[in-house]
Formats: sequence, C-alpha cells, structure tokens
Amino acid sequence: MEQVQLPSSLPKNQWVLLQSGDPVRDMIKNDLYDMVQQTYASIGGHFKITSPDSLDRYMYWVVQDLDGDLEPDVAIMGKPDISGNKLGAAANDGSPAASAAYKDKSADLRAGGSVGGVGNWWGEVSGKPAYAMLKRGAKAVEDEAKVMELLAGDDLVFHGAHPDPNAPALFKSVNGWYTKKFGGHESTKIILGSPS
Repeated sequence: MEQVQLPSSLPKNQWVLLQSGDPVRDMIKNDLYDMVQQTYASIGGHFKITSPDSLDRYMYWVVQDLDGDLEPDVAIMGKPDISGNKLGAAANDGSPAASAAYKDKSADLRAGGSVGGVGNWWGEVSGKPAYAMLKRGAKAVEDEAKVMELLAGDDLVFHGAHPDPNAPALFKSVNGWYTKKFGGHESTKIILGSPS
C-alpha cells in the first residue's frame, strides 16, 4: 500500500482553500485556533470558536502562509448558507503583511471573487472592518428584502442609510445598514459580499 505524504507546509504566498475532510486542516487546527484567539482577544474571544474542534463548524478555511515558518499567517473561514457562502471568522498573526492580506482577500471575495472554485461569499461587518472592505471595493447588499432573507430570524432593524449622522462619508455612500441585537448588545452592521 502506497504511503500518502502530507505536505510539510502550505505553499508560500498563495491562498489555499481547505475544505472539510482535508488532512491539512488537522495539521494546522491548533495553530489556527491560537491565531483566532489572538485576533479576537480584545473583544473577549470569538464567541463561536471556543476550542480547536469548534473550527470544524466552518466548511471552508481560506489560508495563506506569508513567512518562513510552517504555519498559516492569515485565515478566512466560512460555510455554505443562504445564497452562497457566509464568512464567519477571520484571523491573522498580527503582522502588517497578514493584516493587509486579510483585508485584500476578504474584499476580493466580497467583490465577487472566488478561491478554489468557490464563490458567492458574503458576511456581516461593522466598524473598521466595514470601512476597510468598502475602501477596497467590496459590494454592499443594499436591498432590504435581500438583507432580511439572508438574516432571516435575526433580531434587527433595517435602516438603509447609515443611522449615525457623524458616520464617515464612505459609510454614507452605501445603503443596507441595519442595527442587530444579540446577547444583550447591539451593533450597526452591513452585509458586504456577492450572494446569489
């Protein structure tokens, strides 16, 4: 029986789509979990990623290795959902290169791009990430009916135009804003992406 050789590392400077069942996922799961914890530390962690195994809730891991070690330095995670694939988490090692790579790739996917033949990416964003994505050309879902379809069952109030009169001009240049309530908190968000 022929022995299958797993790659000793990810290809350098290339985005790789790892789907459920890919053995490379098991090789990088702990490193990816540590990176998620570091990325979300300032807000108390990612509330849906509480252990390395909880990363398995995402069918797609889009990862890139940017430096000399063997671990990924940036990751975007998503799963099939209504009208495409919903982005649910992202992480990077904190370096300027990894942060820029995340913003560029996330905006590319949200502007209609694909990776590994998988497209129709979309996700909810607010604050600085929303600004970074819009600045890089991510498409806003501005139609209220489509927003309500994508977020069916969520507790939200649709605004259209950004409700804060002091919001940046970039935020005021698009519609589709809503305020979502979750766990005793609320946040003004927008869906950026290209759902079908």
